[in-house]
Amino acid sequence: MGWHLPFDRTERCLTRGQCALARRDFATAEALLREALAQDPQYSHIQMYLAHALAEQERRAEAEAALERAMALAPDNFVFPLHLGIIRLDADDAAGAREALPRAARLASDNALVAGYLDLVAWETAGRRDTLAALGGRARDLPESFRARLLLRLAATTLAARGPKAALALLEPPPERPFDIPLPASWRRRRRRRQLARARRLADAGRFEDAADTLALRPDVLDEPGARELLERARRRAVEAVTAALERAEPRERRALLLRRYEYENDLADRDAAYRTLEAWLAAHAEAGSPSSETPVAEAAARRLAEIDVERGDYERALQHCATSRAMRPARETHGVEAVALLGLGRKRPARHRFEDFLADALFPIDASVARALESSA
Repeated sequence: MGWHLPFDRTERCLTRGQCALARRDFATAEALLREALAQDPQYSHIQMYLAHALAEQERRAEAEAALERAMALAPDNFVFPLHLGIIRLDADDAAGAREALPRAARLASDNALVAGYLDLVAWETAGRRDTLAALGGRARDLPESFRARLLLRLAATTLAARGPKAALALLEPPPERPFDIPLPASWRRRRRRRQLARARRLADAGRFEDAADTLALRPDVLDEPGARELLERARRRAVEAVTAALERAEPRERRALLLRRYEYENDLADRDAAYRTLEAWLAAHAEAGSPSSETPVAEAAARRLAEIDVERGDYERALQHCATSRAMRPARETHGVEAVALLGLGRKRPARHRFEDFLADALFPIDASVARALESSA
């Protein structure tokens, strides 16, 4: 490899090839990188990027050959055996990755990324809980591409063991700790009982929506005897009340009432009813001319339909709803749902791409996903 100025033809082609890789235009990336390689066949890093462009096009043998050439050109550089291991790992060849990664470790024994991939392969091979726990702590400081590969394997394991709903739960951020002023236990009990008594009075007066909202406002009230039963009854009667209101509502009022009904149906875990209500809301939204003020709601509604599709195992329909949601407004949460749907269809490579999009520029706590996976396997 000779020296290159940043603006010479070799570097321009390399930079443009890297940009094409980043936007997942792998055929263009390959063409640009081959052009750069024609200018300087001894430029080992071009071989590495070319290997990834080839691997993403399911041309593993050519990709590995490119990395072998890179390792021959720079035998003391740990990056090339590391990326050989990554390419093999992406091809579900854990044994091959386990052979390549120690070579990188010998050249860079203190490199955190090499250690992370070694742990990832070790966990995928042996399934040890302590290895996964260590990965959870280590992954926070590693690149998005590593976290996406870890999340892909967590989701695949959870999907196979506990089903799609548990796999989707891996993508949820940890709940925020509620703000509360610490009070003596006797005061807390008294407050819970007053809240429950108020909810009962509201229910007796036929104000079921207010009763349900009163109980849902303070989850600790549900520890009181009879509170959960009252909440469920209030929600069911609230659904009936909102449905009755829908029959006499003006068209401009229907969308708000449909969302209200969806909230109660979702809280009741009646996903079939919630699904129908969201479909009705999206239809009403379209009939109203898709007002831009409701775009975030429409995007979230389509994504929720996709989540329910995933929970049902209807992955193809989930992808359709994800596309609808993304067309309204791209959101990282939609990428996560789409990744699980793709994983359910066995399409691991595009699923990894969606997980990368899900994690991109976000402070998503990957250790929370690892903790959930550990809890589910306990």
